[in-house]
Amino acid sequence: MLDFAIIGAGPAGLQMAYCLNNKCSYEVFEKSDAIASSFSMYPRHRKLISINKRFTGSSDPDYNLRHDWNSLLAKDGPKFTDYDKELFPNADSMCRYLEDFKQHHGLNVSLNCGISKIEKSGAKFRLTLENGRVKEAACVIVATGLHTVNVPDIPGIEHAEQYANVSIDSEKFENKRVLIIGKGNSAFESADHIAGSAALIHLCSPEPLQFAWKTHYVGHLRAVNNNILDMYQLKSQHALLDARISAISPTANHQLEVTLEYCHAENEIERIVYDSVICCAGFKLDTSIFARNCMPDTQYNGKYPSLTHSFESSNISNLYFAGTLMHGLDYQKSTSGFIHGFRYNVKAMAQILLEKFQDVAPPESENLLSKSEVLATLFKRINSNSGLWQQPAFLADFFVFKEQQLIHHQDMPKQYGLQKFNQYQMIALTFEYGIRCSMRRTIQLKTTWSSFSSYWMKVAFVLLPNKLQDSIFQAVLQRIRYAIQHAATEPGTFSQLPNQ
Repeated sequence: MLDFAIIGAGPAGLQMAYCLNNKCSYEVFEKSDAIASSFSMYPRHRKLISINKRFTGSSDPDYNLRHDWNSLLAKDGPKFTDYDKELFPNADSMCRYLEDFKQHHGLNVSLNCGISKIEKSGAKFRLTLENGRVKEAACVIVATGLHTVNVPDIPGIEHAEQYANVSIDSEKFENKRVLIIGKGNSAFESADHIAGSAALIHLCSPEPLQFAWKTHYVGHLRAVNNNILDMYQLKSQHALLDARISAISPTANHQLEVTLEYCHAENEIERIVYDSVICCAGFKLDTSIFARNCMPDTQYNGKYPSLTHSFESSNISNLYFAGTLMHGLDYQKSTSGFIHGFRYNVKAMAQILLEKFQDVAPPESENLLSKSEVLATLFKRINSNSGLWQQPAFLADFFVFKEQQLIHHQDMPKQYGLQKFNQYQMIALTFEYGIRCSMRRTIQLKTTWSSFSSYWMKVAFVLLPNKLQDSIFQAVLQRIRYAIQHAATEPGTFSQLPNQ
């Protein structure tokens, strides 16, 4: 019996395999004949929206991961930045990188091994493969991503083409009137691709458009995909509609009449005829592989599994989810749905699993005995760490005082850590955005205004002392408070942060 069965050999499955390699028995099951098969198809027009910034001016590998959104976490081996020179790279480069990552680290991946059913048998799991073989495991980690097409409940939606299989030959849309359902990156990616061919393009959803540069959520519309907005605002026929679609009906001349109910203009109803309708309504978790006694609860209309703060299913014990499927914990808030976020989650989850199933203590820094050691470690993490930077308000560092020692735990899910260490004196370090959504720059000397800056992330400390009797702990807290108060002026405090 395996200790861990990992389903899916995409970036999350490979990151988990790397973290478990040579520490336990595991196997990665991949249904296709190649690593990272989803990247061979998506995005359809091949340009990734994950930043590939190859040069930062720094030689610190951890700091550089703040701006390399594609590399997995490893002590050595290939880096994605060596595979593509473009700021927004080609998806084929990801396929090559992940294959080399798997080969370099000797990860145990079985190709052409799709899972047809997962069921529980007592305390263990039985996995039935598509070829009829059966595997057993103490723990299952699902890292399949979101690949079941989300089909909106609209009468006549069967007449629409899906993003997953619509033609990418732009000539087929020449002089056509096209409606695209959705206002996410896949919708705008599709619209940009045919913007020079189609006569008219409308993008429609009930919700108003959200910009990533304004919300700080990278799943909202990225600038790399928003060329069509220029054409819209400069009155070149294409447009965005805030409306609900109540029906799609074929016409006698092989077009499609779409009934729209606007979310403003007193809910005005309008019928518009299009030559083509493309549905870009996203994807959701595939639950078809789970037996009835192993069916996980879901959230966000079935898009994500419902999870605990340790990434375990909220209703099925020892069933865990990795990668994009972790995003239910911070949906539209942080970056767990993307490689540059979930790579840290997966590493943290591997440590949780090894402690739970293998009794392997989590890695900890050396005991920090002096005030200077604590402050040096603290400021180094603020200046250069990538995990807290990429996962604002979701991951945290914990400085925990127990048994006359001050122990440093890095890149731990914040809510999990607060529960784990709630009986100890601790400092939790996290990065968070300000509370206001504006581009206003706050005055550097006004350190008390940091909460009102939504552009830079502020450094947030959660201080949970039960009884502040230890002199070292008290001294550290005093020094932190002083550093915050004098951050803009005193050498050796936060004013030494580089201009990220």
